Amino acid sequence: MINNIQELRERLFTSGIVKNEQELQGCTSEEIAYIESKYGVLPRTYREILGLLGHSAGKLVRGLEFEFYFDQLIKMNEWQQEVILESIAEGEECTRLPENAFCICALHGDPWFIIADGQDDCYVYFLDDSRTIKESSKSVMDWIEEFVEQVEYLIKRGLR
Repeated sequence: MINNIQELRERLFTSGIVKNEQELQGCTSEEIAYIESKYGVLPRTYREILGLLGHSAGKLVRGLEFEFYFDQLIKMNEWQQEVILESIAEGEECTRLPENAFCICALHGDPWFIIADGQDDCYVYFLDDSRTIKESSKSVMDWIEEFVEQVEYLIKRGLR
């Protein structure tokens, strides 16, 4: 079980997801402050995750179908807002994310998000195919642990 950022760091190395220090690159405090200036104060646990692996983490993310890192987060959050505004302008029914929602990743454009309200930790939500908001995990650490476990499975099977 991953309970804190140090345990996450250790797990990334012991699992083989990250092989050396060069593969693990976090966001700077300035980059995190930039996100918070646009979207609200991020939960402490997510700020720590960004500070650890916000730019790269070895085999954690592969390919372009999964958006996870800082540069992708900025584009993804802007894109999500544009999609919602366009849908509203076209008269479509759509689910509006809460004003202080921040998308932390997306698979094929479908976002997982948190609420940027400065809490210690928070739930992680996602929008399903019917654009309904659903709970994904009870905490950011639970969410990242599930993500790590999936990648460990792929590594063991030689798929990463």
